[in-house]
Amino acid sequence: MCGIVGIIGGKPVSHLIYHSLFAIQHRGQSSAGKLTYDGNIHVTKNAGLVRDVFNDEKKIDTPGNVGIGHTRYSTAGMDDVESLKRNAQPEYLVNPFISAVHNGNVYNSSEISKMTKRGSRTDCDIQGLLLPMADNLFKKEVNADTIFKACMDVMNKVKGSYSALFLADSSDNPFLFAMTDPYKIRPLVLGKGNGLYCLTSETRVFKKTNFEYVKDIPGGSVVIIDTKGNIYEKQIIKKPELPCMFEFVYFAKPDSRINGRSVHKVRDAIGRLLAKNYPIEADIVVPVPESGRHYATGYSRKSGIPIDEGIMKDKDERSFIQQTQESRDKVVEEGLSYLRSVLDGKRVVLIDDSIVRGTNIRKLIAGLKSAGAQETHVRIGCPPLIAPCYLGIDMRSKKEFIARDKEGNIKTWEQIAKEIGADSLAYNSIDGLRKAIGFGICRGCIDFPDGYPNEMQEDVIGLFKKDRLGIRAYETK
Repeated sequence: MCGIVGIIGGKPVSHLIYHSLFAIQHRGQSSAGKLTYDGNIHVTKNAGLVRDVFNDEKKIDTPGNVGIGHTRYSTAGMDDVESLKRNAQPEYLVNPFISAVHNGNVYNSSEISKMTKRGSRTDCDIQGLLLPMADNLFKKEVNADTIFKACMDVMNKVKGSYSALFLADSSDNPFLFAMTDPYKIRPLVLGKGNGLYCLTSETRVFKKTNFEYVKDIPGGSVVIIDTKGNIYEKQIIKKPELPCMFEFVYFAKPDSRINGRSVHKVRDAIGRLLAKNYPIEADIVVPVPESGRHYATGYSRKSGIPIDEGIMKDKDERSFIQQTQESRDKVVEEGLSYLRSVLDGKRVVLIDDSIVRGTNIRKLIAGLKSAGAQETHVRIGCPPLIAPCYLGIDMRSKKEFIARDKEGNIKTWEQIAKEIGADSLAYNSIDGLRKAIGFGICRGCIDFPDGYPNEMQEDVIGLFKKDRLGIRAYETK
């Protein structure tokens, strides 16, 4: 899961890309980068947050009327600083000149790299898109027709999820083009403003840049834009779209819309379903900041139990997408405070989006009790996570999930409640999640393997069998 942005038009785009990266920082915290092009390549990328990578004006203000940017959440390669630097995007080649950023996970990237005429410079699965695209465009005039043909060839080779942006040179008229996987697992939207066009992961970018939303890019599509504002679009492969349910549950910001559906309203609806289906007598509803807030609002409105701020967040970092368990624990331990004046003697309904490993929720419950909470009843918006995601969420091992025991069996809610120290525990159902979102979703991590697209199920079963603690199955030999 990453954040991507590309802007093209008749004026410099560097500052707009820089500001857009802040709007999608929540989608990736391991590295950031941008590339602008004016006949020369101007690229800055490094490990770290946007504010750390672009720490002086020379890195921010670069020439070019077209550019792409990226905030990375690592689902491929190692997690040490040097590896994160090496795998930062945008990635580019010079013969032909083509640059790319992507959001998703190409789980057969290592196989594709062996098919191409070029060697991979990094460990990142962007190579599974960039290298075959470059092979297709090598020694050819870059135009809409050659790009469509190249994308068709790449789509037929790639397995996994991708919403990808490419910047390709065509003499004095460079192209920005997008390619989405047939199931549109990862979001991508088009906006326009002041003679410029923007392709990005979330609609909230348009609010930050004063752009107008145009459309969500359909699955299996290629959209090509030149600096004159000409747009060429073709849906190469048409299949039922299955956007990742975790975009609605956790990753996307609540002020964004996916396929026309408000993320905030989905989370509010899930909270209402939790209150309706799993009521409990309690004094206050307390959200886990900030991930549980919109669920808690819906729960409170439906149940009539008042919502209160029993937990305060002191840090901006998101714990789930930290690269190591040690860094996740540090964010939780150092980033939260508990309000005894709110919690003391109260029966608390603690609301959050999901439970993966159980580490965070266990510490939260302990914190509530230490601040005087009499009872803690946990309600979770996402159904139990039971399998790794192979399409862009970094859940590396089936052994990481608190919902499974050591033998791989699914635990009861009562067993999990006991482990985390809760007085009761309830999750939203898969049917409830579908109802709240309002259309088909990819749900492979909560309904394995049936929740994956049919043609991927054999692949993911094989990956599941290869799974080892702490190692991504698609990266093992």
